[in-house]
Amino acid sequence: MKRELERILIHARKILRIAGTATEEGRSALQIERSVSRVLGREEQCICPECGYRFRGNGWDGIDAHWRAKHESVMPYSKAWPLIKAGSYRPSGKSTLPDLFAEE
Repeated sequence: MKRELERILIHARKILRIAGTATEEGRSALQIERSVSRVLGREEQCICPECGYRFRGNGWDGIDAHWRAKHESVMPYSKAWPLIKAGSYRPSGKSTLPDLFAEE
């Protein structure tokens, strides 16, 4: 099963890279990536919820400069950061997608 989940993760990342998070496909791929990573027991990478940029450093290092340079027109960083940190920021007013593997 781990092998199949790894393949799903690879395909979700390809879709995310091609479509970005602004599209419905990209948002779905991002949700799949997060859900599968959680099932595999991997630490979730920090990804900009507005554009899908993957932070490669230590956690959210660089989010403030990235946000101010790319997304300040969408929402001021001072308002966006608490939402991003809490995991409740939704890109461009879109609703959240459910966790595919959440227990009911």
